[in-house]
Amino acid sequence: MTNKKVARKIIVFILVISIALVLSSCSGSEQEQEAKISTQEVKQGNLVIGLYADGRITIPSVNADFMVSGELDKVNVTVGQTVSKGNLLAVLDLEDLSDALKAAERDLAKAKSAYEDAVSSLDYSVASEKIKLDSLYEKTKLSFDDTTFMRAIEDANSKLSEKMANLIQLEEDHAKAVADGAQQEVLGKLSSSIEESKSAVASAEAVVETANYNLAAAREKFTAEQKTAKENYDLQKLKYENLVNSNMSIVNAKYNWETAQAKLEVAKENLENAYLYAPVSGKIAQVNGSVGDWMTGKTGSVSSQTDNGGFVVITDPDKIMVSGSINEGDITGVEIGQSVKVNVDAVGLMGLPGKVTEIDSLPKVDNSGIVTYQVISELDEVDERILDGMSAFTSYIKREKENVTLISNKAIFMEDGKQYVWVELENNEYEKRAVTAGLTNGSQSEIVEGIAVGESVVTAGMDK
Repeated sequence: MTNKKVARKIIVFILVISIALVLSSCSGSEQEQEAKISTQEVKQGNLVIGLYADGRITIPSVNADFMVSGELDKVNVTVGQTVSKGNLLAVLDLEDLSDALKAAERDLAKAKSAYEDAVSSLDYSVASEKIKLDSLYEKTKLSFDDTTFMRAIEDANSKLSEKMANLIQLEEDHAKAVADGAQQEVLGKLSSSIEESKSAVASAEAVVETANYNLAAAREKFTAEQKTAKENYDLQKLKYENLVNSNMSIVNAKYNWETAQAKLEVAKENLENAYLYAPVSGKIAQVNGSVGDWMTGKTGSVSSQTDNGGFVVITDPDKIMVSGSINEGDITGVEIGQSVKVNVDAVGLMGLPGKVTEIDSLPKVDNSGIVTYQVISELDEVDERILDGMSAFTSYIKREKENVTLISNKAIFMEDGKQYVWVELENNEYEKRAVTAGLTNGSQSEIVEGIAVGESVVTAGMDK
């Protein structure tokens, strides 16, 4: 065979292969075109208008923890067991706690006795000093009694008056005798009597002066004694008041008593807290400890948790909660008590009814600045197939229309102001048909007229 013939055969072979490839490509393109056409069956259902959010299932749980530390002595429950509120869950070893209670009782008795002794001692001292104070007070209230001195002065003045009257009478008698020319012997006797009377008057005057002096001296002495009594009273009053107010020993003793009382109450409470009771009714989800383990007491024995970190975790079998995040622009369309429909794809449950129970007032802001608010809903009925942490899709219903003909919005297109759909017929043929759509939720629309349930419409792959 010549080289020219071989070359011709090669060229013919290449042309044949190329034509085959082109034909194959055209055939594949047609099949690909056919494969791109997507259809969806027209169904009857409920059209829900509202907001939508992805979320997560939460089974409410409560952590039960000991408030006091100790070694775990008994565990009365197992995972999966149902308990009622008040059931005994576990008990710590009681020996150390009982010893602590007895020691606290002894310390309280000692502190009380010390307080009573301090009070008795102070009461005795205060009473003694009060007696002294009252005695001095009585002395300060005494008044001067001048009765005896005044009587002496009156007697002295009375006698002085008598002496003066006698002297005056003698002087008058002497003057008359002189006027009558009495004998010298008579006059001499009268003169002698006058001198004796003057001497008696002088003596009487001295007695009066002495009586007045005695009164003045007595007054001065009484005044000095009253001044001293007042000074003594003031000093005793200061001493008494300082003793009453300086009760530091009682204050300290009372503080020690109250401290011991508080420690006793703590010891009693610790012993009581060695018994852990179910704070709520529910199912035991976790028991994070066994006999012999050391339990560290927590500040609160009961707390609602999402991390299941308690010693005993109890779930509420009567509640299933669903969380969802709503954009700040839509949150005003959600309110407490609003109806929801929840889909849980993991277990194939759709349209589960519920109600909104909580709307967070504080927002969450992600790294891109998007603001959302968490909304919590509760399902109306419990299904044991739904587990904590499962993903959920929630519809927050504003309006719902039941038993309507539904198609995807992707199937509807507009032409000359009218709505149309492509309807799949037999033998892979398609018909453009006018329809009348009603309400829509953005992804599905109600078809009022033009198509029936069970037919299929094109959602992608056809020119519209």
